[in-house]
Amino acid sequence: MYFLKKLKWLMLACILTSMSAQVSAHVLKNTTAQVILRDGQVEVKVLTNAEHLTSTLQSEQAWLMGDIDKLMPTNLSAEQQEEFVKNALKQKTSLRVNQQVIVFERVAFTTSNSEAHDLEIVFQAKHTFTTVDELAISFPESLGAVHASFVKPQYKLLGAGDTAKIKF
Repeated sequence: MYFLKKLKWLMLACILTSMSAQVSAHVLKNTTAQVILRDGQVEVKVLTNAEHLTSTLQSEQAWLMGDIDKLMPTNLSAEQQEEFVKNALKQKTSLRVNQQVIVFERVAFTTSNSEAHDLEIVFQAKHTFTTVDELAISFPESLGAVHASFVKPQYKLLGAGDTAKIKF
């Protein structure tokens, strides 16, 4: 009797362990974004999972819920698919600098070496502000949750042997 009770608990533990291993193997790592504000320019680097993004853009449920404006056809060539994704993301990614809407002039794709993020999307925009007090950005729902970091590089020319002193 004691042996059967132990065997049941052991089997339950094995089942739960195998289920958690399967679940963790299929968890999508969140999309990440780095927003870089430079003099006269904003660059946004987005790292995401291409398969997840494609399936979302082809999801009728996402379209019905209003997460996407247009369904991506399933019979597109790789080039057409890339163009569709670029347009969908460019249209739904919103950038404001000092409360003024800034339009992205360029969107480029590259492949990423990261295990969970195999697609890098780089957005570039120009602005004419000498001082930036505020930056606001929103991403399309098709990207899911986005972990964003914001960077404003400080540039210094250092002569031989000079020391840079930076205040944050």
